[in-house]
Amino acid sequence: MDEPLVWVRAVHFAATISLTGTVLFLALIAEPVFRGTHAGGEVPARVRSWLAWIEWGSLVVVVVSGAAWLILKAAQMGDVPWQAVFSEDLIPTVLWGTDFGQDWIARLVLAALLVPTLLAAQPARASYRPALVAACVLGAALVGTLAWAGHAAATTGAMGAANISSDILHLVAAAAWVGALVPLALLLVTALGRVDAPSIAIAREAVRRFSILGIVSVGTLVVTGVVNGLMIIGSLAVLAGTDYGRLLLFKIALFLAMLSLAAINRLWLTPLLQRQHNADTAAILLRRIGSNTVLEAVIGVVIVAIVGVLGTMSPTE
Repeated sequence: MDEPLVWVRAVHFAATISLTGTVLFLALIAEPVFRGTHAGGEVPARVRSWLAWIEWGSLVVVVVSGAAWLILKAAQMGDVPWQAVFSEDLIPTVLWGTDFGQDWIARLVLAALLVPTLLAAQPARASYRPALVAACVLGAALVGTLAWAGHAAATTGAMGAANISSDILHLVAAAAWVGALVPLALLLVTALGRVDAPSIAIAREAVRRFSILGIVSVGTLVVTGVVNGLMIIGSLAVLAGTDYGRLLLFKIALFLAMLSLAAINRLWLTPLLQRQHNADTAAILLRRIGSNTVLEAVIGVVIVAIVGVLGTMSPTE
């Protein structure tokens, strides 16, 4: 197994999911909460600042890891050391002569378009809301193109189109849930740093909105995950008989662990929080939700790393 390629893929996937998840969180959770609670001042300003750092940092990692992925992939295809990629003139061949190269160019174009879009998405500007919507579309497209970097791209015909479509939905849903966990945790930490009525109101509403987004995302992940698994593997009986299947089972186990934490937040802690009027008790509940969210994010990082490995393995071995 080409370990550098595996880890570069994993980093690229993680950065892309982080970027898209942060943009979606800002558009679907944070900004509606700030407007709905008529919040101004320190908490929204700090949250926006943190999320901007994540957006730009993730975008930089997407570009850098994407370049490294291209170099390592060209070296693998040419069966040469990565240092010889440029002298052998393999980069243009991979870019213009392979499906991987075409997909890589599409991701680069989308990443480039995100630069002016994120610059325009400033709260003080009139262009903020349309730019934020455009950033969501570009982010979803960026993470969706990763479907062509996996096993779904190997399927042809109508089955291939269905597999790719399912994988795109799977990736976007993963970004909306897993990629938004760190932004949610940062919002909760920022709000709990003040523990006043407006901050608690922001955190309470953010948790409520995120729980709705989580239900939609998890439902999509379950359905598309089953579809993808059956299309790629063909039979559940194969799972325990191959390295690919066993690693996929481990990924599923981690997903169920994440789902359990999300269920605790959604079905137990969030209803308690919505009924709670005492600020101190609400803060305790928010800390527990925040702790579970951080643990979900950690498990999510491991799952993304596994995805990076699975993409380099044969489903039949």
